[in-house]
Amino acid sequence: MFSPNWRSFFERLRLLLSIGRMPQPRLEQIRLKLDRFSLSFARANPNLEPVRVPPVVVGAVGGSGTRVLVQVLRKAGWFMGMRLDSRSEDSLPMAWFLSKWLKTLKDFPNVDSRTLHKAHKDFDRMVQVHRRGIPSLKAPWGWKNPRTMWLLPFLVDRFPEMKFVHMIRDARDMMLSDNTHFLKDHGHWALGNDWWRNPETAQLALWRLGNKRAVEFGEKYLGNRYHMIHYEDLCQKPAETVTRLLEFLGAARMNV
Repeated sequence: MFSPNWRSFFERLRLLLSIGRMPQPRLEQIRLKLDRFSLSFARANPNLEPVRVPPVVVGAVGGSGTRVLVQVLRKAGWFMGMRLDSRSEDSLPMAWFLSKWLKTLKDFPNVDSRTLHKAHKDFDRMVQVHRRGIPSLKAPWGWKNPRTMWLLPFLVDRFPEMKFVHMIRDARDMMLSDNTHFLKDHGHWALGNDWWRNPETAQLALWRLGNKRAVEFGEKYLGNRYHMIHYEDLCQKPAETVTRLLEFLGAARMNV
């Protein structure tokens, strides 16, 4: 018979192996893995001009419905990248950066200078990769990756005039969401090592922590460059919600 400690270990392992699984065609899985792997070798072009147009960044707790915002922004004229996850519209270069650096940079600016220098180099390199294919250096642009909201202080340090669009979805939906990738990868430092004992409660705690952190930073440091959207408003009042978003961006109105 296994001891209680071993049973606890096996239960945690079973949960981690099953959590966050989402059906996806095998060829698409292979493409994404190869694309992410290749990003490790992407090189920055030192001859490119510095980015002068600040980005629009979309973030949220994963599973909040941010994909539709990429479609809205693209239709409004924003370049949102070409190397994307086809399921989520997440920027793959930004996903690569966040996977490598999120835990280290979550406490920015309390990061040692040597580490920060390496992170800056990786970030600037991924920005270049993400912007490949942009029609003009003056074109409006941005990216979407839910995890972005955990690094707002770092991002604002790099792009002081950036705008942040924050999607919030009802906590009850998020508590039962199948999208638990962030919890699996980062639950240990965000919530403690025992988060896995009650994943639903952990999801709720993560929802509270992530959104509270983003709202407080956005309202204090971004001001009128911070815009909150409730997923339920987008579903129930799409025209009104999108119109407010376009006004926030200073974009022309369009049919929804």
